[in-house]
Amino acid sequence: MAASTLLRSARLTSGISQGDLAARTKTSQPDISTIEAGKRTPTVETLERLLRQTGHRIIAVPGVGPDAIETAERISVALKSQSTDSALRAFLDYSDNLHRAKGVDRVVLAVAEPHQTGSRAWDAALAALADYWLSKSKLPKPAWINAARRSLSQAESPQLGKYDLEPDRANVPAEFLRRNVLVERTTLESV
Repeated sequence: MAASTLLRSARLTSGISQGDLAARTKTSQPDISTIEAGKRTPTVETLERLLRQTGHRIIAVPGVGPDAIETAERISVALKSQSTDSALRAFLDYSDNLHRAKGVDRVVLAVAEPHQTGSRAWDAALAALADYWLSKSKLPKPAWINAARRSLSQAESPQLGKYDLEPDRANVPAEFLRRNVLVERTTLESV
């Protein structure tokens, strides 16, 4: 994962502004912005120092594919360019990775809270997806997947386009229904 994505996500999920992070780490806000924009790659020591101030740390794990943070970033970029197909592809890639991963590798893919995508429906869908795959193996679940902001007040499907059909609620997994996210079980299968 790029240092820019890692730092931005850690900062945003911690509710810390770039200015606050700069003050805490005795650096400048433009330096933080430059790193988050991907215009400068910090040293491991610098990244670790910045992350510590957000309540996060660096750990090394085997590369098991895109995690929740990378997926949220891909969805966010897709939504900004109005590409619902790309957002759905990122979601399905994450689902495929969760499906393939076993045990602790599956937990690692879901442990860190992703920043908001710009769509409450996609934010809720990511939480539901992590819950769905972790529940299948009776694995521990990170707190972020049960946060109130990861549920919708009304049922909706994050990927419905003008030609898509309304999902059949009988085929929507419980982890999605609890969050009012209408994604059918068959959608979670690799395509």
